[in-house]
Amino acid sequence: MPSIPRRVKALLLAGGLGTRLRPLTDTVPKCLVPILDRPLLDYWVDRLAEAGIDEARVNTHGLAEQVRAYIAGVNSEGRVHLVESHEPVLLGSAGTIAANADLADLADQVVIIYADNLSDIDLRPLLEFHRSHKDPFTMVLFRAPNPRSCGIAQLDAVGRIVSFIEKPEQPATDLANAGLYVIEASAYREIAALKAFDLGFDVLPRFVGRMRGWVWGGYHLDIGTHRALERAREDAVRIFSAHRDPRTQHLRPAVFLDRDGTLVEHVHYLSDPAHVRLLPGAALALMRLRRAGFVCVLVTNQSAIGRGMITEARLHEIHVEMNRQLAERGTALDAIYFCPDAPAGDDRTVIENSKRKPGPGMLLQAATEIGLELTDSWMVGDLISDVLAGLNAGCRSILVASGQTMLSGLEDHSSTGSYLTASDFAAAVEMILDLQGTHQ
Repeated sequence: MPSIPRRVKALLLAGGLGTRLRPLTDTVPKCLVPILDRPLLDYWVDRLAEAGIDEARVNTHGLAEQVRAYIAGVNSEGRVHLVESHEPVLLGSAGTIAANADLADLADQVVIIYADNLSDIDLRPLLEFHRSHKDPFTMVLFRAPNPRSCGIAQLDAVGRIVSFIEKPEQPATDLANAGLYVIEASAYREIAALKAFDLGFDVLPRFVGRMRGWVWGGYHLDIGTHRALERAREDAVRIFSAHRDPRTQHLRPAVFLDRDGTLVEHVHYLSDPAHVRLLPGAALALMRLRRAGFVCVLVTNQSAIGRGMITEARLHEIHVEMNRQLAERGTALDAIYFCPDAPAGDDRTVIENSKRKPGPGMLLQAATEIGLELTDSWMVGDLISDVLAGLNAGCRSILVASGQTMLSGLEDHSSTGSYLTASDFAAAVEMILDLQGTHQ
């Protein structure tokens, strides 16, 4: 008699704030930080699709509109159907299960994944292992280099977890919780009924003695700090070379854009979020670029920080308001880079450091971190320093007249090459799409 196919659903825990990854996570959700040329969550969508898991819930919190846009993009591809579960207040890992108790009604097993990890795990043998034993819970384990910072398990002779301690002072083993579980629907309902907050502290100890451990010997890393993110990006070139995004086999084109006078109205040393106003047509132009396949990256000099006029926290508030206004109009930036340094002089054609425009540093950093093809990319801005930053990075540049355009010295600058001009950002986008043959 043929076996009945098991129904498997997934819960992606993706709502974390990623505070240790600031300032990157001030404008990009932790689950969408780029690894190579792809958001972190993409790697988990790949793993689900490989295992034939066709539906998953994704919890969201901060910067939810960006995750919402990502979910819409994934759903349009048809590989895996993602459903958002928004949390105005973070509920904790166990609380998210309680808020999604109905997921067990749709499945025989639920795979729970902490989506801020990067892993090359194959879920298929994990599911086979889970179905080979009679316990309702399987925890994926990996060998931790620093067991004191992890939840640590001890196994008996048949692989059953007989002890689990979160961040023990004296770890008995190096077998650490990988933040990935396969749970029978009955156990999932049991956890939901607890209405607890944290899986590690409040729930997992209750399953000791009726939970198996499955050790994954491949790659697994928590993207919790800038150092870990840097390591992940280095490792990903080697680990995921065979898992390149099937939709983008090559580096992607980008449009880099200045902020004041290009995307938002120019305010001298903008320091108050209440003064942020998108320029007419800017949001629609941004939407058109993203639909045409361009990555949209804001690169902005913020010497007001270096001059002591505003703090980075205040800049974050300004960008939160800008992103809110963009989200209201159905679009978003893919990333924001800023240079806080104050210049030593007034000549906008002089590169005082590589990061501050006209230096190409912010563009080069974005290209490395996001995976961008600079020769297919554009820089749009209202100042000579914007034009030169793009040209110095190997991009094409468009100078717009909507802000405080300063042409003095541009024609004579030896590194400029050619550049185009447009009345504003919307006109520049029209020009880009015309030249690319990708009208949207």
